[in-house]
Amino acid sequence: MRWYTAVGVKMDQPGGSFCVQVGAEKKILSGMEIYIWNALLWSFVEETQIYERMVQLLKAVFPGKNVDEKTGKDEFDFCFRWLSGRGLIAFRDCDTLKEAAEHLLKNAIVVRVMRNGGERFLMFCESFSCGTPFLKAIRVFRKEPLERTYQEFLLEIQHCGEVRQYLEKAEQPDEILEIIHLLYQKKILFIRSVKEEMIEA
Repeated sequence: MRWYTAVGVKMDQPGGSFCVQVGAEKKILSGMEIYIWNALLWSFVEETQIYERMVQLLKAVFPGKNVDEKTGKDEFDFCFRWLSGRGLIAFRDCDTLKEAAEHLLKNAIVVRVMRNGGERFLMFCESFSCGTPFLKAIRVFRKEPLERTYQEFLLEIQHCGEVRQYLEKAEQPDEILEIIHLLYQKKILFIRSVKEEMIEA
């Protein structure tokens, strides 16, 4: 099976364009590309599930709208190939999600998610408008307990996010890899890039 994840760091861009930095390059996404990339962000998704996952995301973003009419498979296939060609998604052929995640993360350069005040306020508004109680919605302004637990590790990542370096010097590399996977799933890390030469097509 082939498993995919999103690559890149979401950047603030004047004019409101959806901008993602992959390595040293900034790339603008538009239309369906944005939803495919977001559907793969912070997760590892089996190839046959990506389209349905994107449709579910669109339904969540535009409740009450008939998104099925606007999500043609041909357009999806075109945008998906375009994202892949631009290095905005990465894949690995493996039998299980766990194996794919390990292979991709081992060869990744990761970066800490740094949310500014405006982003956190928007997340609060979004959560509160969806019916989340105020005291729960306001938690977005506080660091997660998980983030505090791994504060020292996250500070190290700010200096160098090359996962392979951490694994090579770690006494328990499997444990470090599990932590990185957990932080990625919890939306605390982005995969800034994946070393292409390490991925088998």
